[in-house]
Amino acid sequence: MFCLTPLFAQTVAQQIKIPIYKVNNNHYISAYEYARANQADIYFNENKKKLSIKSTQSKNIVISQNSSFIIVNEKIYHLFLPILYQNNDFLIPINAFLNTMKNISGPIGFIDTSNKHFIIYTQRTINIDDVAIKNKTNGMIIHIDTRQKFNDNIISGAISQGWLSITIPGGIIDSAKIVNAKKKYPVKRIRCIQNIESAQISFLINEDIDEFQINSSDDYININIRMNTEENIAIIKERGEKWLLDTIVIDAGHGGKDPGAVGIGGIKEKTITLDVARKLGALLEQNLGVTVIYTRDDDTFVPLYKRTRIANESNGKLFISLHANSAKKSHKASGFETYLLRPGKWDDAIEIVKRENAVIQLEADQHRYKDFTDEEHIMGSIVQNQIIKESEFLASQVQIQLDRVLNIKNRGVKQAGFHVLVGAEMPNILIELGFVSNKKDVRLLSKAQYRQKMAAAIFRAIKTYKEQYEKSVIED
Repeated sequence: MFCLTPLFAQTVAQQIKIPIYKVNNNHYISAYEYARANQADIYFNENKKKLSIKSTQSKNIVISQNSSFIIVNEKIYHLFLPILYQNNDFLIPINAFLNTMKNISGPIGFIDTSNKHFIIYTQRTINIDDVAIKNKTNGMIIHIDTRQKFNDNIISGAISQGWLSITIPGGIIDSAKIVNAKKKYPVKRIRCIQNIESAQISFLINEDIDEFQINSSDDYININIRMNTEENIAIIKERGEKWLLDTIVIDAGHGGKDPGAVGIGGIKEKTITLDVARKLGALLEQNLGVTVIYTRDDDTFVPLYKRTRIANESNGKLFISLHANSAKKSHKASGFETYLLRPGKWDDAIEIVKRENAVIQLEADQHRYKDFTDEEHIMGSIVQNQIIKESEFLASQVQIQLDRVLNIKNRGVKQAGFHVLVGAEMPNILIELGFVSNKKDVRLLSKAQYRQKMAAAIFRAIKTYKEQYEKSVIED
C-alpha cells in the first residue's frame, strides 16, 4: 500500500531496536518485527509458507520456510543458513541477511555490541508535534497537538512514582520539540519513548493527581487532570482505596492434565487460553497500571473451585475466564461469545456447559459440587444484584470490541451455569474465543497475531469498564 505524503509533512529519523534471538548458536531476527519497523506491508501465503515484505522504498523481499534463499526485487540471493518458521513467525539469519542487503542497497542497520538488538533508522511522518500546559483552579489541562485523530478508546494513561504516562498507539512524536516544550508548575519534566507501534509521553508532576481523563479531537489530545481538591480528598477518604479497580484476575481455562477441547489438527483449548491470558495480562499491567493475578500462568491443572478462591483471596475486582469452544454436532459452528452466571433458560448452552463443567471428573474432591445444579445455590453465590449489572456491561463491551476486529461470527452475550464462575465475589464473565472444531476459527486461533488482536480487544473492553466503574464510584 502506497500513500502520498503532503509536502509540508515533517519526518523524523527513528532508531528502532529489533530483538535478536539465538537459535543453535546462530543469530536471527523476526521477519514480522523487521517489517513493522520499516512500516512495510506483509503478505503471507499459508499454503506455501511464504512471506512477502513490501516496503515503501519499493523493496520486495520474499522468504520461505526452511529455505536458505531469499528473493529481493525478483533476484535470488543465498543466505547459507535456512530461514526458520517458529510460533507462526519467520526467523531470518541476521548476519547473512545484513551482508546481502548491504551489497544490494547499502547498509540497512547494524547489530549492537551486545549482540542483543538489530538497530535500524527509519524516516517516519510526525503526527504528534507539540505540548502545552494550561493551569486551572482545581488542576490543569495538558494539551497535545496532533496531525490526525487518535481514538479515545485506544489511548491509555497510567501513574507511577509521580510520572503520568500517556501511550498513543500509532503515534509518531517529535521528541526534541516535546521534551523541550515550555513547562509550567506542577509539570517538572517531560520525556518521550518512541516504540514501533506506539508513542509514550510522560510528565513528571509535583502534585498528587486525584484523577485524569483523556479526550481527543481531529488535531489534539487533551488530558484533564484534577489535583488536591478538598472534594476529591473527601471522596477518597470516604470511599477508600478498596473501591478502585486495581486488581484483575485472569483465568486461563483448563491446563495440565485437562487439555479442554481438542480440535482440528490437535489444537488444545488450554494452549490458546494461556497465551491469550498472558497477552491480556501484559496489556493491562503496561497500560492501566493494575495488578494482574493469574489463576495459572503455566501448563498446570487448577480445580474449578480454587480459581474463584484465588480471585476472592487476592481481592480481585474483576474475574475474566477465557475458553475456546467446540461443537460435536456441527463443524460449521463458529464465532465468539461471552457468558454470564445467571439463572434462566440455558437450552442453547447445554452442550458447552456440560463440556466446561466436565473437568470436575478429574478432581479428587468432587463432593463440593453436589449442589451446584441447584439454581438457588448459584444465585446465592452472586453476592449482590450490582455484580450482575456490572458483569452485563463488561460482557457487552467485550462483544463490541471483539466484533470490531474479528472476522468471525458475533454470537452475543449469553447466560449459563459455569461452575468456574460460581463463588466469585466480583463482576465475572466467561469468554469463548472461537471454535476449535471449525476450520476457519482454528486457522485464526493458531496465529499469535490473531491471539494478540483478541487480547487487545478484551483489554479495550476492560479499559472502558474501568473508566465507567471508577467514574460512577466517584459520582455516586
